[in-house]
Amino acid sequence: MNTLNTNSNNEKKIFGWGRYELSLLILFAFVWGFIFLDRLVMSFLAPLVMEDLGITDPQFGLINTFTTGCYAIAAIVLSPILESTGKRKKWLVLLCLGAGVFACLSAATQNVWQLLATRAAVGFFEGPVAPLMFAMLIKESSPAKVALNTGLVASGTNFISLSLGPVMVTQIAAVSNWRMGFLVAGVASILVFLVLTKVLREVPFSQEAAEKEKKESMWSMIGKLMKNRNVVLSFILGVLCMCGYWTLMLYATLFFSTVGGRDITSAGAIVSLMGVLAIFSPIIVPKVSDFIGRKPAVVLWFALCAVMPFVMFGAPSSTAAIVIYALTGGIPGAAFLFFQTIIPGESLPNYMLGTASGLIVGVAEIVGGSAWPAIAGIIAGNNGYPAVIFVAGVAFAAAAVLGLFLKETKGKNKSES
Repeated sequence: MNTLNTNSNNEKKIFGWGRYELSLLILFAFVWGFIFLDRLVMSFLAPLVMEDLGITDPQFGLINTFTTGCYAIAAIVLSPILESTGKRKKWLVLLCLGAGVFACLSAATQNVWQLLATRAAVGFFEGPVAPLMFAMLIKESSPAKVALNTGLVASGTNFISLSLGPVMVTQIAAVSNWRMGFLVAGVASILVFLVLTKVLREVPFSQEAAEKEKKESMWSMIGKLMKNRNVVLSFILGVLCMCGYWTLMLYATLFFSTVGGRDITSAGAIVSLMGVLAIFSPIIVPKVSDFIGRKPAVVLWFALCAVMPFVMFGAPSSTAAIVIYALTGGIPGAAFLFFQTIIPGESLPNYMLGTASGLIVGVAEIVGGSAWPAIAGIIAGNNGYPAVIFVAGVAFAAAAVLGLFLKETKGKNKSES
């Protein structure tokens, strides 16, 4: 018995998707797109916010640290608790509402500490959203469409939060002020909350799974997760993926403009080209695994990711460095879907997926999103930008090797029992 919901199985198909399954795809792309925009809006509007509130660079860094830290802690701590209730819809809609409300409240802040508090709250409410959302998506997906559905949601998210979002909020801020940019981003999440309330339906665990859930403590469930080879590897691979990903996000422009000898506009254009191509990565990267398997795909994609920084390190001024960066720079972010959702979703009963996903995301965010950038900064300061780019290549190469130890999961969606 797989995780496919029987209602979806009996529904009239639209381009191969069940009607509700397709509705979830579209809805969740908007959900995660606007929720992620709430998280990123501070970065897009930082120059205006910092000038108006007199925020220093260290204070700006502190705000981002608290936002990411609360996001990771909530993903780790809250996801298992909320998952154990079996009420994914209830909590998902409330989390979206909370994120939207505090994003709106950020628009009313008058000093750095008020802003820090509201941004930390936004991160806290957003932490469990992806684990719950993707667990619901997997529940409604046929085994043949698990990777594709996950990738389509992530691709739509990138388009909304990384392509349309920056233009929207900065244009709004330009014609009014930065507060209105925060407000619009927050209102979008509140509108998503209203749509979720009407469209999303609760899919309770099977009776047998619910009884197991009641008998198990959170620590007991975590103990079971740690006995699953794919879950343990997903923790490690997720951290390596995020370390390499954030290295490239933070240092690519600096690398091409200083080591590569290009002016800032050219370096920015290179990074922007990568960003445009990255919109398609969440579709292509998981979809390839439908043909060759999850394990070979993980090894393949991380091997390609490793080539990129090594070429940049060895030939920083070359056309090859630009081309391979533009083509493969979006792969790490898309590859994280394997560890966040796809492989755990095919290795575990569905009722455990939200817990596993929350823990994997939280640990990867803490190590790769919070701690690693500080370490990378020390490496860059002591040894230069080529050194930190080289380390990113080592992280991707290590991930490719570790991928060889995964157990193949393609087409092996677990039952509730």
